[in-house]
Amino acid sequence: MKKVLFPLMVLLAVACTVGIYYLVFDGDTTKLFYINTIVACLAEVLLLANIPIWSGEKMMTVKNAAVSVSINVYAVSLFLWSTIYMLGIYDSENENYKSLYIGLLCATLLFVIFCGATLIGGVATDKHVKGLEIAVVEKKIYVFSVQESLMNIKDALHDDNSEWKDETLRAMRTIADKIGAMPTEKLKKHGGIADELRVKVQEIEGLCESLSAAENRQELQSQITRKIDRLKNYLVTIKTIM
Repeated sequence: MKKVLFPLMVLLAVACTVGIYYLVFDGDTTKLFYINTIVACLAEVLLLANIPIWSGEKMMTVKNAAVSVSINVYAVSLFLWSTIYMLGIYDSENENYKSLYIGLLCATLLFVIFCGATLIGGVATDKHVKGLEIAVVEKKIYVFSVQESLMNIKDALHDDNSEWKDETLRAMRTIADKIGAMPTEKLKKHGGIADELRVKVQEIEGLCESLSAAENRQELQSQITRKIDRLKNYLVTIKTIM
């Protein structure tokens, strides 16, 4: 239905435009009539061609939106210049269309320059936005893995009712919150540091899970505490780097 409706809309708009200009010129089909009618129809087609861009989410990118605005401005400028020329500049006694052509060519030249710059900048912006969206998803997965390690540590220490357990879980929550608060772009830029943090958290997780079967429980607890302290210091250090 949409594929049939859109061409019908374009044809109807063009037909109405031709009819309006025919009536404005009182049926006098001079050269100016043809020029203004063609320019107006071209402007309408350009404006209508933007409808799919604004109505489709997949097509609505920064680049397409910028190009669409450029096309709209170009179409309006063509119509306005041809109308201004017809109403205020055109001399019926001296039929010289040089000023009309110069204006149309200048508008076209500016459109090409601006649209070209927009396309180049839009591609770079879309690439950056897409990369940032991927980084956000990757960060969510990364933070989820850290939170999962924290839950595993909590489960491993479930039967421990000591003060050491409370301090350990509190410290690990703080570490998880600090990791989650790291900016997405910086985590993406410093992927090696992010991986190292994950490894350190998983090391602590593994030690906590082996705690229940440890022969010297107190020594292993001290080892876990030292690793947590080192991880906290490491977070402070990389904060200045990132």
